[in-house]
Order: sequence, then structure tokens, then C-alpha cells
Amino acid sequence: MNTDLDYIWKKTLAQIEVKLDSRKLFLTWFNNTRIVSLEDKTVVVGAPNAFSVDFLKRKYRKLIGDTVSYIYGVALKVDVVTDPECAKMAQDKKSKEENAYEAPMLDMKDGATKETQYYLKNSNINPKYSFTNFVVADSNRLAHAAAKSVAEKPGTINPLFIHGNTGLGKTHLAQSIARDLIEKNATAKVLYTTSENFLNDLIGAIRSQTTQRFREKYRQLDLLIIDDIQMISNWVETQSEFFNTFNALYSENKQVILISDRPPEAIAKLEERLKSRFQGGLVTDIKEPEYETRVSILEQKARSLNINLPSSNIRSIAQLVSTNVRELEGALQKVNLLVALTKDHAFSHEEIANILGKSNEQKRKNLNTSEVLRRVGMEFEIKISEIKSERRTKEIALARQICMYILREEYRYKLEAIAALLNRSDHTTIIHGVEKIREKIHQEPSFKIQLDKILADLAV
Repeated sequence: MNTDLDYIWKKTLAQIEVKLDSRKLFLTWFNNTRIVSLEDKTVVVGAPNAFSVDFLKRKYRKLIGDTVSYIYGVALKVDVVTDPECAKMAQDKKSKEENAYEAPMLDMKDGATKETQYYLKNSNINPKYSFTNFVVADSNRLAHAAAKSVAEKPGTINPLFIHGNTGLGKTHLAQSIARDLIEKNATAKVLYTTSENFLNDLIGAIRSQTTQRFREKYRQLDLLIIDDIQMISNWVETQSEFFNTFNALYSENKQVILISDRPPEAIAKLEERLKSRFQGGLVTDIKEPEYETRVSILEQKARSLNINLPSSNIRSIAQLVSTNVRELEGALQKVNLLVALTKDHAFSHEEIANILGKSNEQKRKNLNTSEVLRRVGMEFEIKISEIKSERRTKEIALARQICMYILREEYRYKLEAIAALLNRSDHTTIIHGVEKIREKIHQEPSFKIQLDKILADLAV
């Protein structure tokens, strides 16, 4: 290729990348292109295959023309053709990537060989997630047993539906199955994605008229993991496409794993046929880890991160942070940093509570009571003024009692202060409201899920 043409195209690509403002789009459509010729005020751009040629002509001909004309200094017409040299460029890069893991088998990271790392990356699987570093406890024992069973015999439990609050290890467990499958069979077709990415892929396929390619991508998999599957209820057409995708995989005995923040029956606006499919396999949840499990998780995290904290500090963190594993790790690193900065100083439980913002005094100081009322009201589509009113409809009374419970149990607000905030004349009403919510938590697991979500949003 002419050096001048090389230079012109290099400058053109640099500007196109900026104009696209998407590294992914740029690499997908322009990475293996070149100027084949430039004469008679026409620039011929080479692409590796007919599909790329068609897409560049339809979607980016004007962008290419405007940009290359500006760089060249003359208005140019654009043509795009299939070019053997571009095809060779693409093939060479692919071969180089496929051989990138050809290194000593002892070159390990996160317990995975270079080869395994390569396939995990291609499947969007985090190599840090494995069964070996998943802490098993009563809160997740059934989900773990189901995951191990799926890993040993994919397709026997289909789908596996794992639900629970944020940061409890749902994704860790699901991706551990994927890793186990890839380690046993490197050629297995595995994909981890979110329902939003599934939607974006579908929209992109419809716009570019490549729905067949989209279907081949998803329906030829051995294992498909969809995270945040509850979000699919917002998109009618996506539900329909996913239903067909699921059926195609299910009929071929291919494994589907679904991750959600709630059980299928609690997903509003979910089509009945999908709800039936989701419930047709095994639905299992992961609960918040109990104290002993939190200690074990922290000890394991400390070992993996080379953190050496006194066991008393580990226990304090476990007592103060009960919501999720992600917050536990963040708290561990925060305390460790301050311990390192204040050498020779042993932190008390109260000091760690202050460091983590978990002391009752700090929680009250940071509390915006209106935010509590607003979040609870939003859950039941009730105004703050209604929560504070004398109205006693079933939903308003429940929302009011939840506010009482949160302010008293989570923030240790004084009964009189809560009564004044909610326009109640007697603080015994607050005691009664708190007791009602305690009973409801024990009697209705689905209500506890709802309450936990409100608390998570308030970052209590």
C-alpha cells in the first residue's frame, strides 16, 4: 500500500474514532480496513468481508466521505469493496489472539491457566469467580448445591433461577458454573450477559437487519447466563425474543441460568409463559449471610488480598456489615487502610463503627427522614402527605408502619421523635407499628425481600 495512502487513512481513522465516540463500534467496523486506491476523486476503501462492506456502505459512507475529504483536502466520493488484504489482516489478528495463551501451563492467574483465561474472557466470565473461593453456608447452601449439580450435568436442571439481594454472590455462583464447564471443555460455547445487553443486541440486529446472526449467537450456546433478568419485564418484544431463545436452547438440552433480585412470581409485567418457564426448573435464593459466614468471608477475602487484621477487627466488621458480600469487602479494605496509616493503634469496636459510618449516632446524623418516607411512599405509590395523614387504608397503614420500623430499628430514633415526624399523638402507636412489621417479616418471606430492597436503596 502507498505510504501516502497509509498516512491519509491513519489520520482519517483517528478522526472517525473521535466522531463515533464508541471504541467498540470503531473496532468492530474499522479495525481491519484500508484505502485500496485513491484516484479520479474517488477513494476505494477495503473491508474484510461482504457483510462489513454492506454495513459500511449503508451506515458510514457519509462519515467516511466527509472525514477522508477533509484530510485529503479535496471532496471525494467513497466506494467500499471486499479486499483480500483486509481479510488477511483480520485473520492474522484472530490467529494472534487465539494463540496469545500459548505460554507455560504453570503461568496461572486466579487459579486459571492462560488458555482458560482466554476462554473465560471471551465468554465475559470473571476469572476471580470459582467454586473454590465461594463460602458455603446455610444462607446459600441450596443454591450452591444446585450450581454444583448443574456444573456436573448441564441441562438436567433447566433453567436454574437464582435470586436474592445485591452483592450476595449470585453472579459469583453462576459464573463458577461457567468456569467449571470451560475448564472441562475449552470449546464449550458459553456466554454471560445482562438482560439489557440482550436487548441492545436485539435492537442492533433489527436496525442492521441481522436478526439471523443475533439468533445464531444466542441459540447455538451450550450455556447462557442472563443477569438482572427481572429487567426484561420492561420490554415486550425482548420478552418474546427471549422466550424463543430459551425454547431453542431448552429443546437442545442446553443450559440456561437466570439471575434476579426477586423470584419469578414477584416480577411485575412478566409474561405468564415466561414466568412458567422460569419456574419450570429450579428456583433458589441466596439470603444475607449470617454472622459466622460473614466472618469466614472476611477471613478468606483478607487472605486473598494479603490483609493482616486482628481477629477482633474482623469480628467487628462482620457484626457491623450484614447486608452483602460486596460491602463486606469494601469495609475490610477501608479498615485495613486506616490500620496501616495508624501503626501500633488497635481499633476498638466503637472506632470501627465510626470508620464505617455504622454507629447509631452517625446513621442518625446522616439520615434524611424525608428520604425514608419518599422511598417507602414510592414503593406503594403513596405521597408523603398521605403517610403523615390520618388515613388508614391498608396500603397507607403498611407504608406508615414500615417508616416507623426503619426509623426505630435501623436508625434507633426515639419513639417520641418518630411520633412527631409522622403526626402521631402517642408513641405507643410507634411500638405497635414496629411490632406489626417484625411479625410480617417472619411470616412473609416475600415481604422481607421487599423491605430489604428498600433498605438497600436507603443504604442503611
